[in-house]
Amino acid sequence: MQVEKTSPKSGLVSLKISLDKSEWDKILDKAAVKVSTGTSIEGFRPGKAPRDIVINKIGEARVLSVAIEEAVQEFYPEAAKKEEIRPVAMPKVSIDKATPTDPLVFTAEVVVLPEVILGDYKQLKVKKGVVEPPAQEKVEEILKSMQKRAAKFTEVERAAKRKDWVEIDFVGTIDGKEFEGGKSKNHPMILGDKLFIPGFEEGIEGMKAGETKDVELAFPSEYHNSGLAGKRVSFKIILHKVKAVNYPDIDDVLVKKISKFQTLDELKKDVEKFLTDEEQRKVDGQVREDAILGLAKLAKVDLPEELVDQELNAMANDMRQQVSAQQMDFDEYLKKAGVNNEEGLKSQWRDQAKQRVLAGLALDAFRKAEGIEATDKEVEEELKKLEQMYPNDKDKIVEEYKKPVARERLKNMIASRKAVDRLVELAVS
Repeated sequence: MQVEKTSPKSGLVSLKISLDKSEWDKILDKAAVKVSTGTSIEGFRPGKAPRDIVINKIGEARVLSVAIEEAVQEFYPEAAKKEEIRPVAMPKVSIDKATPTDPLVFTAEVVVLPEVILGDYKQLKVKKGVVEPPAQEKVEEILKSMQKRAAKFTEVERAAKRKDWVEIDFVGTIDGKEFEGGKSKNHPMILGDKLFIPGFEEGIEGMKAGETKDVELAFPSEYHNSGLAGKRVSFKIILHKVKAVNYPDIDDVLVKKISKFQTLDELKKDVEKFLTDEEQRKVDGQVREDAILGLAKLAKVDLPEELVDQELNAMANDMRQQVSAQQMDFDEYLKKAGVNNEEGLKSQWRDQAKQRVLAGLALDAFRKAEGIEATDKEVEEELKKLEQMYPNDKDKIVEEYKKPVARERLKNMIASRKAVDRLVELAVS
């Protein structure tokens, strides 16, 4: 194989790939076997007829078509690796020459990762936030949530009141028509938790088990669903059960029951540490983000639209998975986002996608400038962590990362993480 590399314009590489006769003969033979398998050719077992007989029987065009496809799949990646190019999309292939006697010559035109000119990143400065001791209100909030989980419920025959647990059916209508999300059966709730629109929970107070009541309300003008915001709504509510909620005291006795600690003071210290660690992670995450964004602002690069489109597709796929995990319909999500289709969503995200691509390219250039790589030992340590996190999938993880592509991807991820660590080290004042 011979490769002639040219660059018609910035960010575009053209590879003219010429096969020699032996390479082309092997590809043609392989194509002949492929197209003749399953076809009866007198005097030969399926897939065993010589190439010239297959061409006469099935046709030159069919054999050449399969041969060209096989050759491009085999020799383009080899040529790209040989010329050390980094494609960002599939190549545009044109055939220059292809006959059963003349070896294949084809041209692959491909968009490649652009050159990144880093600014003076050693002058980049990022201020690190200060982690303050957690507010006692947050500590109390967590303790109260623990208290709630230890609560005991006693069914009562009296009218429901604030702080009671109730079970209800409800149907909401606007102008006499039911609306999506406004209906539920055997719905549990604690009155006063304010999980519904204002007036809903208050409307249940005073009802007894078995009673039905119509409650007339209005959605808040700033309601998250713009289609319902400010609208008048009627809820038909049926109350099934009322239970008094008995909360235990938050003391040493409760602490021993619900945790590994012996005293309330010990539990409080543990909660404070948890909140402090959580805040530290947020501060560290913000510093890393600020450093990467700062690096991106210093960099100069012409972004290929293909890279931006790839990022937009990845963002859309991530959103689809998130919406699916919340058991929502994606088309309904699009309506709530105020767009007609996925392309409308991508249009809103384009600037964000460009920023992400720019940040990724700048970080990759920084990693190379600093000579940062991941070692085989670090890859093995990362694999052990994955196996510990997902013990049930250990065999799948081992099998997946035997593949060179997957292992290289993991190696690049570790190297990028190390690059961010180094960048923060340089930038934090």
